[in-house]
Amino acid sequence: MRLLIAAALLAATPVFAQDAVKPAEGVVIVPAAEIAKRVNAVATSSTVTSTDKYSVLFSHRTVDGTPERHANWTDVMVMLHGEVTLTTGGTISGNTVDANGESHGGTITGGTTVVLHEGDYLRVPAGMPHLMTAPKGDFRYFVTKVRI
Repeated sequence: MRLLIAAALLAATPVFAQDAVKPAEGVVIVPAAEIAKRVNAVATSSTVTSTDKYSVLFSHRTVDGTPERHANWTDVMVMLHGEVTLTTGGTISGNTVDANGESHGGTITGGTTVVLHEGDYLRVPAGMPHLMTAPKGDFRYFVTKVRI
């Protein structure tokens, strides 16, 4: 009987992954509570983790963005909440380009426009002009920037 009670108590004790196993060197684990904190409190963006090959962040958009074009980065995104209008393609003019090939500002002419909603997935390849405007519903999204 004591063995059954001990087994029942052990089974009822919560075990959390980060407590049960220590990650191997180089593995990054961000607990769910920290992710929720970042998603709910992010002012503009919050980097989760970053290396020379990728950067992972949460973003929060309440105003129109500016046109961007990344020479060496592909953006992979998942829309978490709200909606936003996305323009891709076309030609950027009136922009500035930094030493890393990152283009910001100006206007996009001739692009394609779609509305993105919660749950949508998006991949913008390196070199593709893109712009997010008209955010609605406290628009938040998850971004992984992958160096090509």
